[in-house]
Amino acid sequence: MGSSDIPPPSAPTWLVPASTVLLGSGIVCWLACYVLMTRRSLATHATPIPLVPLGINLAWEVVYALYVTEAPLELAGFAMWLAFDVPVLYATLKTAPRSFASAPLVARNAGKLLAVVFVFGLASNALFAWWWLAEPHRGHGLKWGKVWNGLEARDTTELAWWSAGVAQMAMSVGALAMLIQRGHSGGQSYAIWLCRFAGTQLGLPGTCFLLWWYWPEAHGFVWHPLSIIIVGTSMACDVAYPFVLAHVRKTERVLPDGTVVAGDVDVAVADRNGARHKKRN
Repeated sequence: MGSSDIPPPSAPTWLVPASTVLLGSGIVCWLACYVLMTRRSLATHATPIPLVPLGINLAWEVVYALYVTEAPLELAGFAMWLAFDVPVLYATLKTAPRSFASAPLVARNAGKLLAVVFVFGLASNALFAWWWLAEPHRGHGLKWGKVWNGLEARDTTELAWWSAGVAQMAMSVGALAMLIQRGHSGGQSYAIWLCRFAGTQLGLPGTCFLLWWYWPEAHGFVWHPLSIIIVGTSMACDVAYPFVLAHVRKTERVLPDGTVVAGDVDVAVADRNGARHKKRN
């Protein structure tokens, strides 16, 4: 976000292009992550992402694609995100009955639960974005040079910082919790984690801390206590993730059909669950 911003004379001329490159690099990493998620999910018959973070993420992308973005590059990025999210959504719904076999209510209603989260996320993100952009100088610091749809002092960078930060925190916490709860790497891999981690760091803190370094008047929000909680929580979970992944991979087992199960799971029960799922399909 913020590719149309006009920085003060004290900032280098390359600041906005450089921040746009960082944001674009983050987009590419997340696109690769979506591809890897889909492949791993279908290969191991396990959902690649928790339902709540997926619904929140989809809602955030829709609101920004249809309402917040204005630059062609930003719109293209969100459009690609949504396009690449379709296979992830398909893989999630296809593998949900098997992944949630121990929770029949969730297994039977995964699509409905995801829809509820999506609608709630859509309304929340749309309302927050509308409120943020309705008046000038919303947020932290002086917003001169921050332009949105020809309106001065509307900072879409800080808007994205808060809304994307919450979505990312839900993703990071949810991914780690899912890995611990399952005790196996179904739907997960080191490559997925690396793309997700790199995409997050480049697109969110990387971009905004660069802007703060050369344009602190408008980007002091990166040091807000709430920012430290959001970014710190996300980073702590993401840093811990590969170590937990390595731990569960030591004990997990791979069934003949590619399904990955925790080491203490009864293989016969897992096979029966898989057979029932295949019959339904």
